Amino acid sequence: MHPDFPCVFNTSDLGTAVCSAAAVASDERIDNRIMFSVGMAARDLQLLGEDVKIVYGIGLSISGKNIFFDRIPIK
Repeated sequence: MHPDFPCVFNTSDLGTAVCSAAAVASDERIDNRIMFSVGMAARDLQLLGEDVKIVYGIGLSISGKNIFFDRIPIK
């Protein structure tokens, strides 16, 4: 096992856990999005330590309008 390349099984388990967390938020009517870019920023800043190789962020919103969709009307 190479330390710079995470195990595919652990990565798959992480994906399942992240999707489950997003589903729980949805069940509670909380708008959410899984964001790889937020995770990359956290990883680059080493917010979780230098050993962490894969990070995802889940943005949450309880506002009246879903902030993750911005539909611009076509004129």
